[in-house]
Amino acid sequence: MSVDWDMVLLVGKYAICVLLLIGVILAPSWIARQNGKGKPHMQAVRLGSWVFGWSIVGWLWALYWAVRK
Repeated sequence: MSVDWDMVLLVGKYAICVLLLIGVILAPSWIARQNGKGKPHMQAVRLGSWVFGWSIVGWLWALYWAVRK
């Protein structure tokens, strides 16, 4: 039985892309936690990141809330 290395590389490439996409979408939540935001602010950041993270505007809004003082 031979391994189709092209298929293995294709699946690996897509798996890495999905992990990077999830990391980018969840980045504002992680940044808010690292900055020591209070619970209400972290919930607003998570809500914006999870619900509106698919759009650039929603992600930027969540990122703004995460880094805001």
